[in-house]
Amino acid sequence: MVPLTFHHSWNKIEARDRLTAMREFAVNGAKHLVLGDMLLKMIGGDYKLAAVLRDETRQAGLDFLDAHAPFRGFGDLFIPDERDWRQMIARQKLNLLLVHELGVDTCTFHVGSEFYYEYTLDRHREALYRSLDELLPLAEKLNVVICLENGLTPLNSAEALVAYMRKYDSPYLGICFDTGHANRKELGGRFPDGAVPESWKKFGLTIRWEKNIAETLRPYIVNCHVHDNYGERDDHNLPGCGNIDWKRILNVLRNAPRLRNIQSEVLTARRNIPIRTVVESVLRLFGELPGKE
Repeated sequence: MVPLTFHHSWNKIEARDRLTAMREFAVNGAKHLVLGDMLLKMIGGDYKLAAVLRDETRQAGLDFLDAHAPFRGFGDLFIPDERDWRQMIARQKLNLLLVHELGVDTCTFHVGSEFYYEYTLDRHREALYRSLDELLPLAEKLNVVICLENGLTPLNSAEALVAYMRKYDSPYLGICFDTGHANRKELGGRFPDGAVPESWKKFGLTIRWEKNIAETLRPYIVNCHVHDNYGERDDHNLPGCGNIDWKRILNVLRNAPRLRNIQSEVLTARRNIPIRTVVESVLRLFGELPGKE
């Protein structure tokens, strides 16, 4: 079966309560956790924390299976400002090392969402290429696949992501297919005032709503963020609490040749959803999906 892995807001939990929450995931059927962006930020500020987390997951009968690199601020790969780019690339190289040390071999990165509007869109794209030129050799050395996540901006559309995949044609570069982002990009035309990202307007572009994003990205999907919405906002709801066609998504994932794992990105804290409910929902939907586990 395809391994299932679970995101949680660990930064909102006291350290003394972390192991209890991990055990709650395990008792309800989870085997793997996401090494999320906030955990990586916490580890980056406390060199002892990685060993603590490794021990806590072992005690709970879990492990970290996939990762999500920090984003926004000094996390976006397309930063065109030279000084800010140097800080970002140094931090993201460290994050790749931390991911590797915790036994994880896929890590999701955001192309970017916070644009520098004094620079052109082409300069942002060139900075992204520069970032990948720097990070991919390290990813190969560490045997970590960098996964770029689809979104709503001009530089993380399905069309743009496929272009990046073809440009690099590397087994260490793939796509993180985000179900919620794809639903917004496919249905957002129904809510034009609330769904159009600022970047399209700022660069004088008309947003290009997309169709069949999952099908377009299928050959390159390495991991998948699972959460639901109604097309207007990035709600990160439970699957079924929205209007995503999960039968269609399952069919695409069954035929995704590079798929390694599926990650629940339901935001338990934001949506006030119990851990048990999240695990049971995701296992019910994806627990029988054929794969390597």
